[in-house]
Amino acid sequence: MAKAESAYLRAYKSYSKRMSDHIAFALVVYTLMLIFLVTPTIESSGTSIFPYFVLVLFVGAVIPLCRNLERRWQALNANAYPGDGLETRYYADRLKLWGAAIAIPAVLAVLFTVF
Repeated sequence: MAKAESAYLRAYKSYSKRMSDHIAFALVVYTLMLIFLVTPTIESSGTSIFPYFVLVLFVGAVIPLCRNLERRWQALNANAYPGDGLETRYYADRLKLWGAAIAIPAVLAVLFTVF
């Protein structure tokens, strides 16, 4: 019995650590989508470094937002009491994070294609 309990405690991750993992993976997906969806729509004829500056700008604009979300979850986890509804907040924030990581590059690709 003690073995099963210790295995559960080793496998358990706090909400802040799980959110931090989701943020890291979402940033990777966001950046890859920018590279493969948005950058080809911005490229002009010739060798231009402009699309890569735009890529860095878009990634740099999202990083502070992700860091604020991570800090929020560190504070929530530090002050959490059982029954605070952290699980609901966690699922809602996770859904917003992944929605933004996928939708923002898609919308930017459409905007750069149209305009």
